[in-house]
Amino acid sequence: MNPTKNARPSGRLILWPGLAADERMYQGLRAVGLERELLCPRLLVPQVGECWPDYARRTATQWQIGPADLIGGCSFGSLLATQIACRQPVQGLVLLAGALSSTALSPAAPWLQRLAAPLPLALVRPLLASKPFLRALFGPARPEQLALAQQMLNDTPDDLLRRGGALAVSSFPPGRPGCPVVALHGDADRVLRPPLAPVQLELVVGAGHGLVVSHEARVRDFLQRQLRRFAAG
Repeated sequence: MNPTKNARPSGRLILWPGLAADERMYQGLRAVGLERELLCPRLLVPQVGECWPDYARRTATQWQIGPADLIGGCSFGSLLATQIACRQPVQGLVLLAGALSSTALSPAAPWLQRLAAPLPLALVRPLLASKPFLRALFGPARPEQLALAQQMLNDTPDDLLRRGGALAVSSFPPGRPGCPVVALHGDADRVLRPPLAPVQLELVVGAGHGLVVSHEARVRDFLQRQLRRFAAG
């Protein structure tokens, strides 16, 4: 997806994907029209040595994020949206199997990132794409959903996996977002712990980290309700 060349539209819902995913993870949201323009941009590939403030600023500039926009995402996408929301005005922040900082990560995540960092991605990718790993990560999912996860992983650039992985375990924003925060989280998520108050949180029983794909109807319902809430002020 390419940013618009026209004047920045207002009142959008912008959702970024997880690190090894892309806009296809949100394809179920397009089956039923949402009450706001929906954009699902691909993640920018972090530049060499790029830190969170610069990465968040570059992303916000690329998509002309403004005060009327409702932004959010899943997993890494939620960390990115939080970094933006902590640095500039937005209407609200939506976390879908997401978090406000890396403190919510499973304790094993930083260790695994350090372990995998020096390894060739040709060795790491097969493990990440294996069905046992995906089932442990995503929780309940149909075969076609696991196949989609594998395809998105295979299509993810190496530099995004490498540099994004380093950012994922080091997201500690300055303060909290200056906007309302709503969250939908699986109670069986093994990657991220549910965000704490003052976030408005809803838990999905039996859902894992892949709830955006495995529980599409629940996600659509949640977003519709939140869009109405934000529209009402």
